[in-house]
Amino acid sequence: MRKSRIVAGLVGVGAVLALAVGSATVAIGSSSGEQVQRQASAPAKVGQGSVELAAGRGVKDFGEDGWYMHGTAFEFSVKAGAANDGRSDAATVFVSWPEPMDLVSSAGESWVCAAVTGGVECTNSTAVEPGGFWPDLTLTARANTMMQDTIDAYLRGVGGVESHAGVPFTFETN
Repeated sequence: MRKSRIVAGLVGVGAVLALAVGSATVAIGSSSGEQVQRQASAPAKVGQGSVELAAGRGVKDFGEDGWYMHGTAFEFSVKAGAANDGRSDAATVFVSWPEPMDLVSSAGESWVCAAVTGGVECTNSTAVEPGGFWPDLTLTARANTMMQDTIDAYLRGVGGVESHAGVPFTFETN
């Protein structure tokens, strides 16, 4: 009987701790005018580059719970890094999103982007040293319907090796 009270007490403490952590996350993400920069990234492997996504204008970042966008165009950035085991002469990034979303604009030194089925494909022909990064790519997108999905970025490497980063999101129109 004593053992069950101890376990119940520990479960209760865990629930309170989880509630406190969950509340802190919401409080950080919902602060008016404040934008917390968190990045979704893929760990680099030998022979593989890296790609990261970062929330921008019009995006509230709720960490592991994802991004929230509301009623208008929003932006986010993509950071692509070369593999550590050799010089990279170019980068190709495919950013995947659901069909109802449209590309409004793209910006970034030497990046050339085109809307394609299911997202946008961007290339940068600048050579970078091993482990170096191409200039940040900023994408502005919009949607005209409510949706929950993910935005995924893929850095295409030599021999078909890809690095991936993704973030779940909620987009609301009202």
